[in-house]
Amino acid sequence: MKLIAGTGLNLTSVAPGDLDGADRLMAHWAEIKCSHVEISARRLDVVLGGKLNMPATKRVAAMIDRHGMAPVLHAPHGINLMDRDRRDMHVGAAEASIEFCRITGCKSMVMHSGNVSLTEWIYDRDALLAEERDLLKRLGDLAEKADVNLSVENLIAHGANPHRMPYGADPQALAAQLAETDHPRVGACLDFGHAWLSAKTLGFDFIPAIAALSPHVWHLHLHDNFGRPPGDTGLGDPGDQAAMGQGDLHLPMFWGAIPWAELLPQMQFRAGTFGMIELNGRYNAYAEGVLAAANAIAAHIDGAPLVNPWEEDI
Repeated sequence: MKLIAGTGLNLTSVAPGDLDGADRLMAHWAEIKCSHVEISARRLDVVLGGKLNMPATKRVAAMIDRHGMAPVLHAPHGINLMDRDRRDMHVGAAEASIEFCRITGCKSMVMHSGNVSLTEWIYDRDALLAEERDLLKRLGDLAEKADVNLSVENLIAHGANPHRMPYGADPQALAAQLAETDHPRVGACLDFGHAWLSAKTLGFDFIPAIAALSPHVWHLHLHDNFGRPPGDTGLGDPGDQAAMGQGDLHLPMFWGAIPWAELLPQMQFRAGTFGMIELNGRYNAYAEGVLAAANAIAAHIDGAPLVNPWEEDI
């Protein structure tokens, strides 16, 4: 089996609740030969009030059948298994997302690693990590029945919000949590852009840190940025942020400063990893080239020389 099972784009750029727009975008992704598509739960309302929204689920399932790309799911971004006050709500949303995967045939489900207030983290870190592990095991057992892998994603360390602790912003910390969870259906989603920004904020060595996480990885979020945390710059407009190269830009790969050629040989992903592209919608016009870049990265991971399809343009 190849290390990278397939590549494709996501539906994050769809307007909230716009199922017709999602259908059109999926048609385009299929036309440019994506093998996979990442469904965005928060855009399509397939989870509602912590329960599966069957009318939306049936429509999305029909789109998946119509366009012929293998689906994976990004569960609602708001799921936070460390939120003790609303834990039932978060677990319910995660369970509903797993049920969506069972119905639609998604083989990977991305969910975010936990985050808490800095005060909670300082005083109760070990208990919070243990509680998250217990819930991940419980969800992993449910995922086994649905034949889906859970892919826990590394978040971003925001220097502008020092009062929250997203422990998984450090890929090494997330690797340790997954190793201790030790469930056959619980692995990692490696978001390269998140790690590149977090390395600048937290001061860890980028390539060794993601190399430590890579043996747990079976889902990739491919995109680029310049490694410049946004900070308090007053750049409220996304176009200005892009112009200055600040923040989580979700650029096409090779347009930013992530050192792809240096990092890829150090990765040890699990066989069958999904190479999903998280592209900012303002760059959808370049989707065909971005898919070519993802396929070049996938081929390189499987042993081919690395080819940058944008080399003559940037």
